[in-house]
Amino acid sequence: MPLFLHKKSRNGCLECKRRHVKCDERQPICSNCASAERVCGYGSRFLRACPRSVLPGARAHSALTTPVVGGPPPESSAGDPSPAPFPSQPVNMLHIELFHNLYTRIRTTFDPNGSLPWLADEIDYSMAPYLVNELLAFSALYLSTTRPDRREYYRYHATQLQTDALSIFKESSPEVTRENCVHLFVFAAGLGVHMLCDTLIYREGDFAIFLNRFVHFFRVYHGVRTIVNKAGHMVQDTPLGPVFKMGTDLYKFSGCLGHGCQLLLDLICRANLGNELTEIYRQAVESLQSCLNVIEKRGELHVGINAVATWPILMKIEFGEFLEQRRPEALVILAHYACLLHQFRDFCLFGDSGAFIIQEITGYLGPEWEEWMAWPNQVL
Repeated sequence: MPLFLHKKSRNGCLECKRRHVKCDERQPICSNCASAERVCGYGSRFLRACPRSVLPGARAHSALTTPVVGGPPPESSAGDPSPAPFPSQPVNMLHIELFHNLYTRIRTTFDPNGSLPWLADEIDYSMAPYLVNELLAFSALYLSTTRPDRREYYRYHATQLQTDALSIFKESSPEVTRENCVHLFVFAAGLGVHMLCDTLIYREGDFAIFLNRFVHFFRVYHGVRTIVNKAGHMVQDTPLGPVFKMGTDLYKFSGCLGHGCQLLLDLICRANLGNELTEIYRQAVESLQSCLNVIEKRGELHVGINAVATWPILMKIEFGEFLEQRRPEALVILAHYACLLHQFRDFCLFGDSGAFIIQEITGYLGPEWEEWMAWPNQVL
């Protein structure tokens, strides 16, 4: 009786080879990995090779051709007797899931009143593939915290999509114009919030490693502020204008400090740190009070989340350097910021990060800084 041997899959994905199963070689995600919800070797290669392939208007930078709706059919290659008039790629179900989550749960969380055009039809996503990648990346990060059984799966794709977003942005190096100012503004803000939340929720290693990651985030966020400042003037003449102006007015310091911030500033002034250092710390404390005022006046979850994410972007770049140097006064200010994080600890992207920061800084500084750390420890 003749033996019928299965033809080996020479080009199968890495996951199928690892599991010793026959791969159907379907790309970007083979059927085995799709049904088992595994990270497919094709999928990760696909993301790296053609980060824009799923995005409108991104053909020039894709290893695979994505047709533009309404455009002419691609030319057939020599020797192809019956070319398809419009070649297509398989639907990426993950991206559909992320897009749906973006427009439902995330939109409800960050914009329950539907007042922001960052998720509305006014934004032409085909002009900004870097923005689409970042929004999907943030959606994946969100799902990684709300679906613990698939945490690593979503976090992996959050990292991949954000890497692609940054790669596309760097490659295109867009100048701020009236046509793309909203895209750049939303991209910068979304990237900053994404990096902040990833740093807070995924703490790997000891406090020193966390602090290094936070300083890295802080520096990137400072670069984000440069984009926001450039786009800000033009954004005022767009549908985002009223929201941008309201946000700018909200975070202006009123001139009055609450009890906790006043106590902290008094300690800083009595420490005789020199004018330059004292003024940088003063600005940090006043900005923290501005965020606290917004939270106390509005009392809404989405406003509080926005306030927590806003404080780092209000800081001077030198504050990040002081954190890197482990200056105790800067660490104390960070612990006071952690009080805001702790207040919104039920939000999945903040979690217990506030308590972690306060406890670690308290232990790092020791009992001689007990007076400085009084309010943060009282909050706990």
